[in-house]
Amino acid sequence: MGVDSPLVPIFIAIIAIAALMQAVFVAGLAIAMRIANVKMAELQATLDREIAKPVAEMTRMADLAVRASEQTLVHARRMEGVVEEASAKIESAIGDVTRKLHAAGDDLEETAEEIEEDVMEPARDQLSGVAALFRGVQRAVEVWRETSPNRRD
Repeated sequence: MGVDSPLVPIFIAIIAIAALMQAVFVAGLAIAMRIANVKMAELQATLDREIAKPVAEMTRMADLAVRASEQTLVHARRMEGVVEEASAKIESAIGDVTRKLHAAGDDLEETAEEIEEDVMEPARDQLSGVAALFRGVQRAVEVWRETSPNRRD
């Protein structure tokens, strides 16, 4: 079989058809890739419009919540100091009143105990309850800040 064989044009035709089919396939892939690229760009634009704005808004709201929690923590600490100071002043006043009543005599001792039971202890209990409330709020804010996903270290 040589170059002069009658089968040579058939083989060349088969090779040409295969090359033509490959060219058509590559052109089809190129067109399909271009269409897919346009659709991906449209999808990206839609996602940017639909998702990026709410995510930015949520981030802004989380930042506001962090600032509010920081302010709440500062106020809770300040209030705790005020309550502790008031409690110390009450304790001091109780001590002063008690000393003065002891100095006034034994029959006044019963009156002092009644005043302490009826007035001072309820006031002390209420102040200790307020102090416990503020410590609870302070601890809750600290725990929330530690577990917040947007925590600032």
